[in-house]
Amino acid sequence: MYSHEWTEQNFLRYEMTIILLSLFSIFLSLSILLVGHGLQQTLLPLAAQSLGWSSATIGLTGSAYFLGFILGCYFIPLLVRRVGHIRVFTVCSGLAIVSILIIQKWQFIPVWIAARAITGAAFAGLYMVLESWLNERSPSESRGAVLSFYGFLSLVAMLLGQLLVFDANINEGAIIIAIIFGLAILPVALTLSPQPEIPSEVTLSFAQTYKASQVGLILAAVSGVVMGLVWSNGAVYANSLEPGAGPNFIAATLLGGVVCQLPVGRLSDWIDRRWVLLGLSLVACAGIIVFLSLPTSRVSLYTLGFILGGTAMPMYSLAIAHANDNADGKFLTISSAMLVAYGIGSTVGPLLYGGFTVVGFVDVYFVIIGVIYFFGATWTAYRLTLHKSDRTYYEPFQMLPKTTLGAADLDPRNEEEPI
Repeated sequence: MYSHEWTEQNFLRYEMTIILLSLFSIFLSLSILLVGHGLQQTLLPLAAQSLGWSSATIGLTGSAYFLGFILGCYFIPLLVRRVGHIRVFTVCSGLAIVSILIIQKWQFIPVWIAARAITGAAFAGLYMVLESWLNERSPSESRGAVLSFYGFLSLVAMLLGQLLVFDANINEGAIIIAIIFGLAILPVALTLSPQPEIPSEVTLSFAQTYKASQVGLILAAVSGVVMGLVWSNGAVYANSLEPGAGPNFIAATLLGGVVCQLPVGRLSDWIDRRWVLLGLSLVACAGIIVFLSLPTSRVSLYTLGFILGGTAMPMYSLAIAHANDNADGKFLTISSAMLVAYGIGSTVGPLLYGGFTVVGFVDVYFVIIGVIYFFGATWTAYRLTLHKSDRTYYEPFQMLPKTTLGAADLDPRNEEEPI
């Protein structure tokens, strides 16, 4: 019996290895692309700060990226239907390269806002093409493992991108980013893999999603607000507290997401996910309170970054998992609404902080994040008092990247039949 089980386990590992090797070119393009993207997301706010732009303006450029990303999720499938996946990938890569070079050449606020929106739309297309390929080439019984590897690889690649942030020199940084984006085209352009099927249209229902999980929809938006603030103003604000700490603060945030995703998710498989979501919100609130109560240091700043990443990043996947527990098989519809809620939160967060800085509240960055988390905790606690879960089984947690619906298509829960 032991020998049989050992042989079966090794066969499964061998099969998974073969699947991942068959997706090597896709994962290679993804890794290269996200190293450059991680560098870009941190470098541009720092470069804007070095130009003397206000926190409100920097936040506006960050919001433009997320708004462009949301819009791209809607119109990129139309482009894929017209010209195919490889051409769209090439076009979107070209747009990402052109956008970063425009930012380097013309350092004017309206130009940056437009370029960041184009970058967001381009990355929606890039993610969509890569995720379509992963979905096409992954057998149904292996999709959970492929999706987990994809999510883990995405965070690690963006974490590695922080190592390339040497300073805030946009001229040198933009060239490096453009080179990286150009290299990311090669593995997909040269792949022998047939192009995947045309992606389905985006369908969503906020009403249906809210009915399935009053907590999940709100907490997905809370996660978006926090991560939108982290990406748009995190490095800049960390630099204002500790000069030169910005890139490491972002790296600590990503590391928190890498470390905490699966342990937190597995915990939610055993107990009501709302309690886990409540715990994440309260841990973040406590971390912010402790940070604001103590003298600022690099250690405390990086620790807080780790806490923010370790709470906000799993929160999105947990929110979808909780909604899916009550979704009656409508996984894609609910995932669509969750993704848009996250995107709206990511767009609103930087604008909210920018508004406070305009009226003179320049040191409220972590306060705003704490208030958002407290709102999430209060709402979750309120829902816990109104509705007691009587479910004895929860759908297995799956780390879901906050990209496009291609990731949701890849999720094995998408194949469940309505109850």
